Amino acid sequence: MGAKIPVTVISGFLGSGKTTLLNRLLNGEPGSGAGSDAGRTVVLINELGDVRLEHERFRQLSDRVVLLESGCICCAVRGDLVDALRQMFLDALYKRIPPFSRILLETTGLADPAPVMYTLQYERFLADRYVYAGCITVVDAVHGMAQLQLHPEAVQQAVLADVLLLSKTDVTNNEETLALQQELQRLNTSAATLTTHVQPGLDALLDMAAQAPWHKAGQRSMWSGQAMGPRGGHAAVNVLTLAWAQPWGRAQGVRGLTRLLEAMGTGLLRLKGRVQFEGEQHASAVHAVHQHLYPLQEIINAQPVFPQEDGASVLLFIFRGLEAATVLAQIQASLPHGGRVLSSGGNFIQ
Repeated sequence: MGAKIPVTVISGFLGSGKTTLLNRLLNGEPGSGAGSDAGRTVVLINELGDVRLEHERFRQLSDRVVLLESGCICCAVRGDLVDALRQMFLDALYKRIPPFSRILLETTGLADPAPVMYTLQYERFLADRYVYAGCITVVDAVHGMAQLQLHPEAVQQAVLADVLLLSKTDVTNNEETLALQQELQRLNTSAATLTTHVQPGLDALLDMAAQAPWHKAGQRSMWSGQAMGPRGGHAAVNVLTLAWAQPWGRAQGVRGLTRLLEAMGTGLLRLKGRVQFEGEQHASAVHAVHQHLYPLQEIINAQPVFPQEDGASVLLFIFRGLEAATVLAQIQASLPHGGRVLSSGGNFIQ
């Protein structure tokens, strides 16, 4: 396969819009400026929890999406990530899969990109075949300032970025956006800062990340200790996944979700999943960040991603500083038909 294969990290806090960005770039939506090499790009998705929620959100990419399900990359970087990159290279070499020219690695919203950089440089097999090509961090313009103040992971992601990409600037005012840009500039003086609605195409965006000045290495090392503190997991973060076999009434379900978000407050970092409403052919994608519920969107897939036994509806909650038992009680009291627990935080928290 010739030259080393570039690996670009797509980082950003929970709900910032990483998957939306990738969809726009790789599917060539109007205004996205999709890159000419999108067809030879492989996407690695790192998920929290046991259910393949993000995979459903990629359209027309099923043969180019690899899901890493063992937990957060920054906690298990020498496991699935190394194995997946090694196996993909060998499969392409022996023509078991089509050749690929680059990899985009979408991390979880709580991942520290630093271990990925280290692994690509010092794991011998990978270092001979792959090259780290920079980090693009998506920052939520609505919640970004609060996330930087509350969550050291958000600071780390901003500091390690080669390109900072502000999302949702269409729903914030200029003063808020400017204040966030100034804070990001303070944290990372050498990263290019763009907004998602005026970003360049895929090729140009990846080139910006890959060509960033490498004199930031010292800054990265300094912030790595200050921003994150001791390594070894994300303290006080829980992941809870529930399923419902019975479809929901739409009005009752939306009211219940709204009440639930209000009750959990800022302790809810991220809600995502799918809900099957009564009388509707397709399930709807559900996404929320803190207390903000985004418009529900119909999911149309040729094949279901969830196993049938998981249920018609599946929701994954990522939260911090809240008792899991209390959250479960709130969920089952607020949402139709109670819900069945598929998995709890033990599969992620170290």
